[in-house]
Amino acid sequence: MVSGNPEPPIVSIVIPTFNRPECLRRAIASVQKQKEVSFEIIIVDDGSEIDLSEEYSNQTNIQYIRNETNRGGGYARNKGLALARGTFVNFLDDDDIFLDGKLEAQIRQFSESDVLNLGMVSCHIRDLRSGKEVISENRYKGDIYLESLKEYTVKLTSTMLFLTDAVRSIGGFDIQLPANQEYDLIIRLSKKYQVDYVDQILAEANMSEQQISHNFDKKITGARLLFKKFDSDYRNVGFFFWLRMQCKLRFLLFRFFIGKYVGFKAYRFLLCNKSV
Repeated sequence: MVSGNPEPPIVSIVIPTFNRPECLRRAIASVQKQKEVSFEIIIVDDGSEIDLSEEYSNQTNIQYIRNETNRGGGYARNKGLALARGTFVNFLDDDDIFLDGKLEAQIRQFSESDVLNLGMVSCHIRDLRSGKEVISENRYKGDIYLESLKEYTVKLTSTMLFLTDAVRSIGGFDIQLPANQEYDLIIRLSKKYQVDYVDQILAEANMSEQQISHNFDKKITGARLLFKKFDSDYRNVGFFFWLRMQCKLRFLLFRFFIGKYVGFKAYRFLLCNKSV
């Protein structure tokens, strides 16, 4: 149930959540601190053991949707996207937070950018998931399709403010992928739209339980499916590009198997600040 202003908000914040009520409260609080921007928060509870509908049903500009069974993050995000009324949409993981001024700065960049056919504006993020602070910078502007085919470019959906119609036009998230859904989204988005960024740290990623980054079975399956999905795109660039990507897939699988059988620290050591 949504209460508050009847006018459509400028931004829809879609928060998928599963069994992390404290993280969810922190994420919501970070959105509610945003100034100068009208927004709605769409919580998609993906079958949590605790029903939080009473807690959120009467809160201003919050809509709480509950899946009876766990369907996965991509399904939850797409469900929120279908309900979004804002011109812009931001997908915020429940263990991440916005920093002050994020939405205002990114909307300003949409209006002031010299990039044509702009579909998404990103920002930098403070990443605490490894147990230490790492600043991940998203310095990507213009046409990034070829670069995104080659490697993971813009990182973490929490940093990305999209035109809602842009995400809808490419079909949202691919729910057939158990991992790499945001990477897949960026490849498909960049094939049709250009991007820009705000040169500020405006989001924070936090360590939590049940993260896909720790689930190596999902990462292995997701990588295989992703590279199969874009095989024709690789071939269209050229044989040597395709061959390079085949080599990259094998290295990724090697790294994921190391993580699965040796441990997460060994995986992080091989990661070298690059991931898929």
